[in-house]
Amino acid sequence: MRLAVDLHSHSGYAGGVGNIKLEDVIQTMKRKGIDVFGAGDVLFPKRTEELREVLTESSEGLFSLNSSKEQFALQTEIILSVRLEGYKRKIMAHHVVLFPDFESIKKMQKLMTKWGQKNTIGRPFIVSDDLAQQTERLFEIKNIHPLVEVIPAHVMTPEGILGSKNMLESINEFYGEFTDEIQVVETGLSADPYMLEQIEELADMTMISNSDCHSAALNRIGREFTMLDVQDRSYKGIVEALRTNKVEFTAEFNPAEGRYYNTGHRADRQGHEEAYISDNPKETVCPICNKPFLPGVERRVKQLSSGYKAKHTREFHHLLPLIEAIALAIGVKSITSKRVVERFNTVLDEFDTEIAFWLASKEEILKKLDGKLEGEILMRLLKVHDGKFSFQPPGFDGNYGVLSL
Repeated sequence: MRLAVDLHSHSGYAGGVGNIKLEDVIQTMKRKGIDVFGAGDVLFPKRTEELREVLTESSEGLFSLNSSKEQFALQTEIILSVRLEGYKRKIMAHHVVLFPDFESIKKMQKLMTKWGQKNTIGRPFIVSDDLAQQTERLFEIKNIHPLVEVIPAHVMTPEGILGSKNMLESINEFYGEFTDEIQVVETGLSADPYMLEQIEELADMTMISNSDCHSAALNRIGREFTMLDVQDRSYKGIVEALRTNKVEFTAEFNPAEGRYYNTGHRADRQGHEEAYISDNPKETVCPICNKPFLPGVERRVKQLSSGYKAKHTREFHHLLPLIEAIALAIGVKSITSKRVVERFNTVLDEFDTEIAFWLASKEEILKKLDGKLEGEILMRLLKVHDGKFSFQPPGFDGNYGVLSL
Protein backbone atom coordinates (compact mmCIF):
# COMPACT_ATOMS: atom_id res chain seq x y z
CA MET A 1 0.00 0.00 0.00
CA ARG A 2 1.24 3.46 -0.91
CA LEU A 3 1.12 6.27 1.63
CA ALA A 4 2.22 9.85 1.04
CA VAL A 5 3.52 11.10 4.39
CA ASP A 6 4.79 14.46 5.65
CA LEU A 7 5.96 13.72 9.17
CA HIS A 8 7.48 16.99 10.38
CA SER A 9 5.47 20.13 11.10
CA HIS A 10 4.88 22.75 13.75
CA SER A 11 1.89 24.30 15.46
CA GLY A 12 1.38 27.86 16.61
CA TYR A 13 3.13 26.89 19.85
CA ALA A 14 6.50 26.69 18.09
CA GLY A 15 6.74 30.49 18.02
CA GLY A 16 6.90 32.89 15.13
CA VAL A 17 3.52 31.87 13.70
CA GLY A 18 -0.11 32.28 14.63
CA ASN A 19 -2.63 29.62 15.44
CA ILE A 20 -2.80 26.89 12.80
CA LYS A 21 -6.23 25.29 12.61
CA LEU A 22 -6.35 21.54 12.09
CA GLU A 23 -9.37 22.03 9.82
CA ASP A 24 -7.20 24.13 7.49
CA VAL A 25 -4.45 21.51 7.62
CA ILE A 26 -6.94 18.81 6.58
CA GLN A 27 -8.17 20.88 3.64
CA THR A 28 -4.63 21.40 2.38
CA MET A 29 -3.79 17.71 2.85
CA LYS A 30 -6.80 16.81 0.67
CA ARG A 31 -5.68 19.12 -2.11
CA LYS A 32 -2.05 18.13 -1.94
CA GLY A 33 -2.65 14.38 -1.62
CA ILE A 34 -0.91 13.90 1.73
CA ASP A 35 -2.31 10.85 3.53
CA VAL A 36 -0.57 11.17 6.91
CA PHE A 37 0.77 14.40 8.43
CA GLY A 38 2.88 14.99 11.53
CA ALA A 39 0.67 16.76 14.08
CA GLY A 40 3.60 18.82 15.41
CA ASP A 41 4.68 19.99 18.89
CA VAL A 42 2.84 17.17 20.68
CA LEU A 43 5.02 17.37 23.81
CA PHE A 44 3.86 20.88 24.68
CA PRO A 45 1.16 20.33 27.36
CA LYS A 46 -1.44 22.69 25.86
CA ARG A 47 -0.94 21.11 22.46
CA THR A 48 -1.20 17.60 23.94
CA GLU A 49 -4.57 18.37 25.50
CA GLU A 50 -5.81 20.17 22.41
CA LEU A 51 -5.05 17.14 20.24
CA ARG A 52 -6.52 14.71 22.79
CA GLU A 53 -9.79 16.62 22.70
CA VAL A 54 -10.29 16.83 18.95
CA LEU A 55 -8.55 13.80 17.45
CA THR A 56 -9.92 10.27 17.30
CA GLU A 57 -7.79 7.18 16.71
CA SER A 58 -9.03 5.98 13.32
CA SER A 59 -6.47 3.24 12.75
CA GLU A 60 -3.78 1.89 15.05
CA GLY A 61 -1.64 4.85 16.14
CA LEU A 62 -3.06 7.27 13.56
CA PHE A 63 -5.65 9.93 14.32
CA SER A 64 -8.39 11.75 12.41
CA LEU A 65 -10.32 14.99 12.78
CA ASN A 66 -14.07 14.82 12.25
CA SER A 67 -13.86 11.38 10.59
CA SER A 68 -11.66 12.65 7.73
CA LYS A 69 -9.71 10.03 5.80
CA GLU A 70 -6.59 12.16 6.13
CA GLN A 71 -4.74 11.22 9.31
CA PHE A 72 -2.25 12.60 11.81
CA ALA A 73 0.78 10.94 13.38
CA LEU A 74 1.87 12.20 16.81
CA GLN A 75 5.13 14.03 16.23
CA THR A 76 7.35 16.67 17.73
CA GLU A 77 10.71 18.27 17.10
CA ILE A 78 13.19 18.44 19.95
CA ILE A 79 16.62 20.04 20.18
CA LEU A 80 19.31 17.93 21.84
CA SER A 81 22.10 20.00 23.35
CA VAL A 82 25.30 18.55 24.83
CA ARG A 83 28.87 19.47 25.67
CA LEU A 84 31.35 17.20 23.88
CA GLU A 85 35.06 16.89 24.50
CA GLY A 86 37.13 18.80 21.97
CA TYR A 87 34.42 21.38 21.16
CA LYS A 88 34.34 24.86 22.70
CA ARG A 89 30.62 25.43 22.29
CA LYS A 90 27.63 23.21 22.96
CA ILE A 91 26.64 20.92 20.16
CA MET A 92 22.93 21.27 19.31
CA ALA A 93 20.94 19.26 16.80
CA HIS A 94 17.26 19.14 15.85
CA HIS A 95 15.38 15.82 15.86
CA VAL A 96 11.94 14.59 14.86
CA VAL A 97 10.39 12.17 17.36
CA LEU A 98 7.38 10.02 16.46
CA PHE A 99 5.05 8.56 19.12
CA PRO A 100 2.56 5.68 18.75
CA ASP A 101 0.03 6.98 21.29
CA PHE A 102 -0.76 9.66 23.85
CA GLU A 103 0.44 7.43 26.69
CA SER A 104 3.94 7.48 25.19
CA ILE A 105 3.81 11.28 25.04
CA LYS A 106 2.85 11.35 28.73
CA LYS A 107 5.83 9.13 29.58
CA MET A 108 8.15 11.39 27.62
CA GLN A 109 6.82 14.43 29.47
CA LYS A 110 7.52 12.67 32.78
CA LEU A 111 11.08 11.92 31.67
CA MET A 112 11.62 15.60 30.91
CA THR A 113 10.35 16.52 34.35
CA LYS A 114 12.69 13.95 35.91
CA TRP A 115 15.62 15.42 33.99
CA GLY A 116 14.69 18.97 35.02
CA GLN A 117 14.07 20.02 31.41
CA LYS A 118 11.68 22.84 30.57
CA ASN A 119 8.63 22.08 28.43
CA THR A 120 7.43 25.62 27.82
CA ILE A 121 7.84 25.91 24.03
CA GLY A 122 6.64 23.84 21.11
CA ARG A 123 10.15 22.71 20.19
CA PRO A 124 11.74 21.88 23.57
CA PHE A 125 15.44 21.65 24.42
CA ILE A 126 16.88 18.60 26.16
CA VAL A 127 20.23 19.67 27.60
CA SER A 128 22.78 17.08 28.74
CA ASP A 129 26.06 17.59 30.57
CA ASP A 130 28.07 15.12 28.51
CA LEU A 131 27.80 12.33 25.94
CA ALA A 132 27.21 9.63 28.56
CA GLN A 133 24.21 11.46 30.01
CA GLN A 134 22.78 12.21 26.57
CA THR A 135 23.17 8.59 25.46
CA GLU A 136 21.41 7.38 28.59
CA ARG A 137 18.54 9.78 27.98
CA LEU A 138 18.19 8.75 24.35
CA PHE A 139 17.86 5.12 25.39
CA GLU A 140 15.24 6.14 27.96
CA ILE A 141 13.26 7.84 25.19
CA LYS A 142 13.62 4.81 22.95
CA ASN A 143 12.50 2.50 25.76
CA ILE A 144 9.21 4.36 26.24
CA HIS A 145 7.73 2.15 23.52
CA PRO A 146 9.25 -0.12 20.84
CA LEU A 147 7.72 2.09 18.13
CA VAL A 148 9.06 5.45 19.30
CA GLU A 149 11.34 6.70 16.53
CA VAL A 150 14.09 9.33 16.84
CA ILE A 151 15.08 10.89 13.51
CA PRO A 152 17.83 13.50 12.96
CA ALA A 153 16.10 16.45 11.31
CA HIS A 154 17.43 18.36 8.25
CA VAL A 155 20.79 16.75 8.89
CA MET A 156 22.94 19.12 6.83
CA THR A 157 21.44 22.54 7.66
CA PRO A 158 23.31 24.62 10.27
CA GLU A 159 21.07 23.24 13.08
CA GLY A 160 21.30 19.65 11.81
CA ILE A 161 23.52 16.99 13.29
CA LEU A 162 26.20 17.37 10.57
CA GLY A 163 25.54 21.07 9.94
CA SER A 164 27.98 23.94 9.95
CA LYS A 165 27.17 25.18 13.46
CA ASN A 166 28.37 21.84 14.87
CA MET A 167 31.13 20.84 12.41
CA LEU A 168 31.10 17.24 13.63
CA GLU A 169 33.09 14.71 11.64
CA SER A 170 30.68 11.86 12.38
CA ILE A 171 27.27 11.30 13.93
CA ASN A 172 28.92 8.80 16.27
CA GLU A 173 30.51 11.74 18.10
CA PHE A 174 27.03 12.90 19.06
CA TYR A 175 25.19 9.62 19.66
CA GLY A 176 27.88 7.30 21.02
CA GLU A 177 26.36 3.90 21.83
CA PHE A 178 22.98 5.09 20.55
CA THR A 179 24.30 5.44 16.99
CA ASP A 180 22.99 2.03 15.90
CA GLU A 181 19.45 3.14 16.85
CA ILE A 182 19.57 5.92 14.24
CA GLN A 183 18.14 4.27 11.14
CA VAL A 184 16.35 7.17 9.46
CA VAL A 185 17.50 10.70 8.55
CA GLU A 186 15.60 13.66 7.15
CA THR A 187 17.16 15.25 4.08
CA GLY A 188 15.99 18.83 4.75
CA LEU A 189 15.20 21.58 2.25
CA SER A 190 18.84 22.28 1.32
CA ALA A 191 19.88 18.70 0.51
CA ASP A 192 18.57 15.65 -1.32
CA PRO A 193 19.40 11.92 -1.33
CA TYR A 194 21.97 12.35 -4.09
CA MET A 195 23.94 14.66 -1.81
CA LEU A 196 23.53 12.63 1.37
CA GLU A 197 24.53 9.37 -0.33
CA GLN A 198 27.99 10.89 -0.77
CA ILE A 199 28.51 10.67 3.02
CA GLU A 200 29.39 7.07 3.80
CA GLU A 201 27.79 6.79 7.24
CA LEU A 202 24.48 8.06 5.87
CA ALA A 203 24.54 6.20 2.56
CA ASP A 204 22.65 3.09 3.71
CA MET A 205 20.15 4.81 6.00
CA THR A 206 16.51 5.44 5.16
CA MET A 207 16.20 8.99 3.84
CA ILE A 208 12.89 10.77 4.20
CA SER A 209 11.71 14.21 3.22
CA ASN A 210 9.22 16.37 5.14
CA SER A 211 7.95 19.92 4.86
CA ASP A 212 8.98 21.10 8.36
CA CYS A 213 6.19 23.64 7.83
CA HIS A 214 4.79 26.31 10.15
CA SER A 215 1.67 26.94 8.12
CA ALA A 216 -1.32 25.25 6.50
CA ALA A 217 -0.68 27.06 3.20
CA LEU A 218 -0.62 25.25 -0.15
CA ASN A 219 3.05 26.07 -0.65
CA ARG A 220 4.05 24.77 2.78
CA ILE A 221 2.32 21.48 3.63
CA GLY A 222 3.73 18.72 1.42
CA ARG A 223 6.37 20.97 -0.15
CA GLU A 224 8.53 17.94 0.60
CA PHE A 225 7.06 14.50 1.30
CA THR A 226 7.85 10.78 1.30
CA MET A 227 6.03 8.01 -0.56
CA LEU A 228 6.13 4.85 1.55
CA ASP A 229 5.29 1.25 0.74
CA VAL A 230 3.51 0.10 3.91
CA GLN A 231 2.01 -3.23 4.93
CA ASP A 232 -1.07 -1.52 6.33
CA ARG A 233 -2.32 1.96 7.10
CA SER A 234 -1.22 2.24 10.70
CA TYR A 235 1.46 3.95 12.75
CA LYS A 236 3.27 0.62 13.09
CA GLY A 237 3.10 0.15 9.33
CA ILE A 238 4.73 3.56 8.80
CA VAL A 239 7.52 3.01 11.35
CA GLU A 240 8.30 -0.46 10.04
CA ALA A 241 8.48 0.95 6.50
CA LEU A 242 10.90 3.62 7.72
CA ARG A 243 13.08 1.12 9.56
CA THR A 244 13.27 -1.25 6.58
CA ASN A 245 13.74 1.52 3.97
CA LYS A 246 10.48 0.92 2.13
CA VAL A 247 10.68 4.35 0.53
CA GLU A 248 9.37 4.40 -3.04
CA PHE A 249 10.58 7.95 -3.58
CA THR A 250 10.90 11.33 -1.92
CA ALA A 251 9.75 14.68 -3.28
CA GLU A 252 12.43 17.27 -2.61
CA PHE A 253 13.13 20.93 -2.94
CA ASN A 254 15.86 21.45 -5.45
CA PRO A 255 18.66 21.93 -2.87
CA ALA A 256 19.59 25.23 -4.52
CA GLU A 257 16.22 26.57 -3.39
CA GLY A 258 17.03 25.83 0.26
CA ARG A 259 18.07 28.70 2.50
CA TYR A 260 21.43 27.17 3.45
CA TYR A 261 22.65 25.59 0.23
CA ASN A 262 25.49 27.96 -0.69
CA THR A 263 28.18 29.57 1.43
CA GLY A 264 27.92 33.33 1.65
CA HIS A 265 26.61 36.44 3.39
CA ARG A 266 23.35 38.14 2.48
CA ALA A 267 23.17 41.84 1.71
CA ASP A 268 21.36 42.96 4.87
CA ARG A 269 24.16 41.84 7.18
CA GLN A 270 26.07 44.52 9.10
CA GLY A 271 28.83 45.91 6.94
CA HIS A 272 27.26 44.67 3.71
CA GLU A 273 25.80 46.76 0.93
CA GLU A 274 25.60 43.75 -1.36
CA ALA A 275 25.42 39.99 -1.04
CA TYR A 276 28.46 37.77 -1.44
CA ILE A 277 28.46 34.10 -2.44
CA SER A 278 31.70 32.15 -2.11
CA ASP A 279 32.49 29.56 -4.78
CA ASN A 280 35.97 28.90 -3.42
CA PRO A 281 35.85 26.02 -0.88
CA LYS A 282 39.07 27.27 0.75
CA GLU A 283 37.57 30.71 1.41
CA THR A 284 36.48 30.79 5.04
CA VAL A 285 36.24 34.54 5.70
CA CYS A 286 33.98 37.00 3.89
CA PRO A 287 36.08 39.56 1.99
CA ILE A 288 33.40 42.23 2.50
CA CYS A 289 32.86 42.13 6.28
CA ASN A 290 35.89 40.03 7.33
CA LYS A 291 33.69 37.71 9.40
CA PRO A 292 33.78 33.90 9.13
CA PHE A 293 31.36 32.06 6.87
CA LEU A 294 29.14 29.29 8.07
CA PRO A 295 29.76 26.67 5.36
CA GLY A 296 26.68 26.00 3.25
CA VAL A 297 25.22 22.53 2.86
CA GLU A 298 26.88 21.98 -0.51
CA ARG A 299 30.28 22.71 1.04
CA ARG A 300 29.60 20.58 4.13
CA VAL A 301 28.72 17.58 1.97
CA LYS A 302 32.03 17.89 0.15
CA GLN A 303 33.88 18.21 3.45
CA LEU A 304 32.34 14.99 4.75
CA SER A 305 32.35 12.89 1.58
CA SER A 306 36.13 12.22 1.65
CA GLY A 307 36.14 10.59 -1.77
CA TYR A 308 33.52 7.98 -0.89
CA LYS A 309 32.11 6.36 -4.06
CA ALA A 310 28.35 6.79 -3.75
CA LYS A 311 25.91 4.32 -5.33
CA HIS A 312 23.14 6.85 -6.06
CA THR A 313 20.33 4.31 -6.26
CA ARG A 314 17.44 6.20 -4.64
CA GLU A 315 14.49 7.61 -6.51
CA PHE A 316 13.58 11.22 -5.78
CA HIS A 317 11.99 14.14 -7.60
CA HIS A 318 12.79 17.84 -7.44
CA LEU A 319 9.43 19.59 -7.30
CA LEU A 320 7.93 23.00 -6.69
CA PRO A 321 4.67 23.63 -4.89
CA LEU A 322 2.13 23.70 -7.73
CA ILE A 323 0.61 26.97 -6.48
CA GLU A 324 4.05 28.63 -6.75
CA ALA A 325 4.65 27.17 -10.19
CA ILE A 326 1.33 28.58 -11.41
CA ALA A 327 2.08 32.00 -9.93
CA LEU A 328 5.45 32.00 -11.69
CA ALA A 329 3.86 30.89 -14.96
CA ILE A 330 1.32 33.71 -14.78
CA GLY A 331 3.92 36.23 -13.65
CA VAL A 332 2.46 37.28 -10.30
CA LYS A 333 4.02 37.16 -6.84
CA SER A 334 1.00 36.33 -4.70
CA ILE A 335 -0.06 32.68 -4.47
CA THR A 336 -3.45 33.86 -3.17
CA SER A 337 -4.16 35.83 -6.35
CA LYS A 338 -7.58 35.00 -7.78
CA ARG A 339 -6.01 34.14 -11.14
CA VAL A 340 -3.56 31.74 -9.49
CA VAL A 341 -6.17 30.01 -7.32
CA GLU A 342 -8.56 29.59 -10.26
CA ARG A 343 -5.91 27.81 -12.31
CA PHE A 344 -4.82 25.70 -9.38
CA ASN A 345 -8.43 24.54 -9.03
CA THR A 346 -8.58 23.83 -12.77
CA VAL A 347 -5.64 21.45 -12.41
CA LEU A 348 -7.19 19.73 -9.40
CA ASP A 349 -10.51 19.32 -11.20
CA GLU A 350 -8.65 17.00 -13.57
CA PHE A 351 -6.11 15.33 -11.27
CA ASP A 352 -7.81 15.37 -7.82
CA THR A 353 -4.55 16.10 -5.97
CA GLU A 354 -1.32 17.97 -6.57
CA ILE A 355 0.72 14.80 -6.13
CA ALA A 356 -1.34 13.07 -8.82
CA PHE A 357 -0.54 15.95 -11.19
CA TRP A 358 3.21 15.75 -10.61
CA LEU A 359 3.22 11.95 -11.03
CA ALA A 360 1.21 12.03 -14.26
CA SER A 361 2.94 11.65 -17.61
CA LYS A 362 3.49 14.65 -19.85
CA GLU A 363 1.05 13.11 -22.34
CA GLU A 364 -1.67 12.73 -19.70
CA ILE A 365 -1.22 16.34 -18.56
CA LEU A 366 -1.54 17.62 -22.12
CA LYS A 367 -4.60 15.47 -22.74
CA LYS A 368 -6.42 16.68 -19.64
CA LEU A 369 -5.38 20.34 -19.52
CA ASP A 370 -4.99 21.36 -23.16
CA GLY A 371 -7.65 23.98 -23.74
CA LYS A 372 -8.39 24.35 -20.03
CA LEU A 373 -5.24 26.31 -19.20
CA GLU A 374 -3.72 29.00 -21.36
CA GLY A 375 -1.09 27.50 -23.63
CA GLU A 376 1.82 29.51 -22.21
CA ILE A 377 0.90 28.62 -18.64
CA LEU A 378 0.56 24.94 -19.53
CA MET A 379 3.95 24.91 -21.27
CA ARG A 380 5.59 26.52 -18.24
CA LEU A 381 4.02 23.96 -15.89
CA LEU A 382 5.36 21.20 -18.13
CA LYS A 383 8.84 22.71 -17.83
CA VAL A 384 8.57 22.45 -14.04
CA HIS A 385 7.15 18.92 -14.40
CA ASP A 386 10.23 17.97 -16.44
CA GLY A 387 12.61 19.56 -13.93
CA LYS A 388 13.56 22.42 -16.24
CA PHE A 389 13.93 25.07 -13.57
CA SER A 390 16.77 26.48 -11.52
CA PHE A 391 17.53 29.02 -8.82
CA GLN A 392 19.61 32.09 -9.52
CA PRO A 393 21.08 32.90 -7.16
CA PRO A 394 20.84 29.68 -5.12
CA GLY A 395 19.79 29.90 -1.49
CA PHE A 396 22.39 31.05 1.04
CA ASP A 397 22.70 32.55 4.52
CA GLY A 398 19.00 32.20 5.31
CA ASN A 399 17.66 33.38 1.93
CA TYR A 400 15.71 31.04 -0.34
CA GLY A 401 16.98 30.60 -3.89
CA VAL A 402 15.34 32.76 -6.57
CA LEU A 403 13.29 30.62 -8.95
CA SER A 404 13.87 30.79 -12.69
CA LEU A 405 12.41 28.78 -15.59
